Amino acid sequence: MKAIKKVLRYVKGTKDYGITYKHNGGNKIHGYSDSNYRVNTQEGKGTTGIIFYFGESLISWSTQKQATVALLSCESEFIAATVAATQALWLKRLLSRLTHSDEEKITILVDNKSAIALMKNPVFHGRSKHIDTKYHFIRECVERDDI
Repeated sequence: MKAIKKVLRYVKGTKDYGITYKHNGGNKIHGYSDSNYRVNTQEGKGTTGIIFYFGESLISWSTQKQATVALLSCESEFIAATVAATQALWLKRLLSRLTHSDEEKITILVDNKSAIALMKNPVFHGRSKHIDTKYHFIRECVERDDI
């Protein structure tokens, strides 16, 4: 009973709190993806982090352990960018439904030149053929000019 009263006092005291989004910085979605390569030494899996803004307002973020073990830091960044691409397309569809207009291409910034080159090149190379095919989804997004 004591805990319930504490929660109710908190709710009553914070009922006017909220997040406001100002119309500044344009109405374009842009995002960032990053990864930590093999940060989990026991499993050998990396961590993916993504973040998206609408103008200057933060609208989406996520951090998660990668599902597979990446053999190279480039692969870890490629996986993170693919996760970001799926989120970007969902945000693009959501914004399109809310505004009744088509959203432009979404920019995702990635800090690994090799991963960027891998996304832009649809040809499978010996050094990238081991990457799980589900992560090559981002190549299709780049080819369609979605991101």
